[in-house]
Amino acid sequence: MRIYVGGLIHETNAFSPVPTQLADYGDHCVSFEDLYAAATASGCEVYRGLCARAAPSAPTGRADYETLRDRLVAEIAARGPFDCVLLSLHGAQVAERYPDCEGDIVAAVRGACGGEVIIGVMLDLHAAISRRLLEQASLVCVIKEYPHTDFPETAAQLVDLALRQRRREISPVTAFVPIPVFSLWHTPLQPSKSLVDEARALEASSPVLHISLVHGFPWSDVPDAGAAVMVTTDGDPDSATRLARDFARRLWDIRDADLGHYRSIGECLDQASLAHPGPLVIADAGDNPGAGTGSDATWILHEVVARKLHNVAMALFRDAEALARVVEAGVGSTVRLSLGGHSGELAGPPLVGDFTVTCINTAARIDAMPGYEPIAVGTLAAVCHGGVQIVLGDYREQVFGTRVFSEVGIDPASQAVLVVKSAQHFYNAFAAFAAKILYCDSPSSRTVDFARLPFRHRRYPMWPLDDCAAGDIPPPVLVATSSP
Repeated sequence: MRIYVGGLIHETNAFSPVPTQLADYGDHCVSFEDLYAAATASGCEVYRGLCARAAPSAPTGRADYETLRDRLVAEIAARGPFDCVLLSLHGAQVAERYPDCEGDIVAAVRGACGGEVIIGVMLDLHAAISRRLLEQASLVCVIKEYPHTDFPETAAQLVDLALRQRRREISPVTAFVPIPVFSLWHTPLQPSKSLVDEARALEASSPVLHISLVHGFPWSDVPDAGAAVMVTTDGDPDSATRLARDFARRLWDIRDADLGHYRSIGECLDQASLAHPGPLVIADAGDNPGAGTGSDATWILHEVVARKLHNVAMALFRDAEALARVVEAGVGSTVRLSLGGHSGELAGPPLVGDFTVTCINTAARIDAMPGYEPIAVGTLAAVCHGGVQIVLGDYREQVFGTRVFSEVGIDPASQAVLVVKSAQHFYNAFAAFAAKILYCDSPSSRTVDFARLPFRHRRYPMWPLDDCAAGDIPPPVLVATSSP
């Protein structure tokens, strides 16, 4: 068996103030590495192909996207023939004139290598699933956990299923249900945890091969951006259809469970005046750079200052100009800054004032997702304004763990309040010592107040923007996948 492993990964936020160009695509992505490791562990001959990943941001330009897609397809054609082509994609990639990049990529690969090759695709659960993608791929496997802790497990599943399908040991059939819901399910918590647990238990029994509970990514602003369910069985369309219908209805029934976690800035900071046996952790989810924001929104910062709160630490603000002035001034100095609020109107106004420089680390590293090596981010600095300490950098990345604070001399466990620019991937690291975790919906480009966003391409109806009922869930569709 010869296996090609490639990756073209971008989570696109149509409302992001951050442009995306060819130069922004680097050659490393954890999901690709997990897929490559799983393929290598199979004992087959594996070709390590193109890996191109850009941090979440605005849609990629047409020419840049076509360059990357064509490079991937040309490499497969030149290095083939392959028995299996395994692709790590995101699922929410959008480019100029390409609302469904994943479907386009897989169709191009299928055209280059023919119908006999198994094309297996691994996706993030913040995906937009199109019929085109399902019809052109042989297998699609979506991770289940949010935070995303199960890329290795899902990669191993995909490799196993692809090889079994190539050997004609299984005959996958997939039932697909798009759900008219914009929501997010925090899988460590109930009620979504029980659905994920049940899906895994079903996968361990015949005839179920894989179950995908797709959250979607509303901010990509494409017709397929909502939630979805996919159930793949071994030649059993009736079971696939029944289970897909059941899971779709149950996701519908809990549609508001996680959006209900979100609180206003005022509601979150009201909790800061209460006594807690540890830090109050507030997720600034509206300015989560892991979903394409500028990581410089000041909405919460202004309110913290206005309330004269103390023992507050916030991370990670990306402000290159402020960081340069801080580094020039040096530790112990007081410097006048116009901090944050530079990426666009949705970032809020800058905070102008005097800041004391408390630490500068020119070789800082911050936590990545659990199980992965820390990320080198260059220079980080800590500045103090009133009762708040702010971590500054010139690297746009969400907070995954506590190291972003300790790298600049801040002990996170000793703070009364921690504000992290992240939506959920911080959860495991901070839940271990936080007194309480709150999710704040600031009015930035990843807001869950969807009525604030100027959607142009979403489908109708879609909860919570439109009046919807369970009857608006379409019946499962059996997708004819490409297989030898």
